[in-house]
Amino acid sequence: MLPPLSDKLGSKLQLLVPVAIAPSLVSTRRSALLELKKVDAVQVSSVGKKDQFVVEVFADSSAVANADNEEPARPDEARPRRPTTQIARTQMDFVHLRNQVYELAHAAHRRDPCEFCAGILDLIVFGANPDGFWVGLLGGKRMAKTLAGFANVLLKVTTQHTCTDTRGCCDAQTSVPQLVHTFLFKAASEVV
Repeated sequence: MLPPLSDKLGSKLQLLVPVAIAPSLVSTRRSALLELKKVDAVQVSSVGKKDQFVVEVFADSSAVANADNEEPARPDEARPRRPTTQIARTQMDFVHLRNQVYELAHAAHRRDPCEFCAGILDLIVFGANPDGFWVGLLGGKRMAKTLAGFANVLLKVTTQHTCTDTRGCCDAQTSVPQLVHTFLFKAASEVV
């Protein structure tokens, strides 16, 4: 505790409190990345039309369940899981996300990509392709499974190799987490 100020002028002054300031871009990126790290799984299910899907994001529910009530946590299998968010997406939304992520990771380095970009490029080249020829022929449930696999691997690569500090990060490491967060948590009408 600070001693009281003795003079009349000093008694009217307000005490200064140190505050950590971060640029809005960094704090937006960091909050998006931290929210992505809380996600347990992404499920995709087909809805009616062939290219219409619902993306369900399941966040870390054990921390939320323990905070809400005082009873001990049940095993994961016994606890009912409710999605944190449900977003309607089309197959072309997945393709657009894939293309944006690829362009960012490919353009970020002239020669050797960093570990993050190498993981992204491996996912795009060797992973599930939301726009693949065979995926379109298989049907709604199989396509939903492929899209869920793509979303989960992209989420894993994004959270595993991205650093929270922006110093020393490439352009893809600063932009991809925000793209993935926007895709998983914001409806198409909310995206500007």
